[in-house]
Amino acid sequence: MSVAGFARVPKPPGALRRAYLDSLPEPQEWFLEELVRDGETWQLGEAGYAVIHGDRLVEFYAHDRTEGPALLHDLMRHRPFDSALCKSFDAGLMEAAEALGWQRVETGFLFRKRVPVSAPRPVGFRLARAQRQDVTEIWQTGQDFYDSAAEAAQLFQNGALWVAFDDAQMVGSGVTLPIDGSGAVVDIGMVVRTERRGAGLGRAIIGALADRLERDGKRPICGCGQSNHASKGALENAGFVSEHRLVRLSP
Repeated sequence: MSVAGFARVPKPPGALRRAYLDSLPEPQEWFLEELVRDGETWQLGEAGYAVIHGDRLVEFYAHDRTEGPALLHDLMRHRPFDSALCKSFDAGLMEAAEALGWQRVETGFLFRKRVPVSAPRPVGFRLARAQRQDVTEIWQTGQDFYDSAAEAAQLFQNGALWVAFDDAQMVGSGVTLPIDGSGAVVDIGMVVRTERRGAGLGRAIIGALADRLERDGKRPICGCGQSNHASKGALENAGFVSEHRLVRLSP
């Protein structure tokens, strides 16, 4: 089965995807990585590939960037989708969409830089790796962050789940998700128990996760939605700086 020369394949082709990731000046976003994992892949020989998740294009790579607009046009004409999600530092897709006159709307902040900050943590604050007995409470207190109880359980199985305490009370949780195969770049996130929000605990969790990774020689990255002002403030108070955006591109 083919679409304007594109053939449906089980997953993004290894060599082309490595070339795509190597072409990015900044690390991939975990949110998009999940969509790529569950999306449908179309490949055009060695010329490029695309991944579509539902009605959204979530990854697009043209080996020759000058061919990007034509490939993007043909792909959409024969496999329609409503919009594309794109990192603002993904020049290939941004240029192709701009050449076709697509509209751009910023939907999220991407944090790829962190500067030193002095942010004392609450007395009694403690961050530790989650234990099996913590997972149910982590899900119950973080349902606006985790997609499902099964996701929280899987994160625990992968060693990516952390729990934050203020004295003896669980006040929130965090995640650490390695992006590249080396584990040197790690996407981090956090959620605070509803009744404890607004007290600086989000900043404390994200700061503790980032500090731990940096001590181990790793690079923490993160992101949040455009309208999530509380998370944006917590990330900035922990030293993160956003110079890039998650963008929705629409024909």
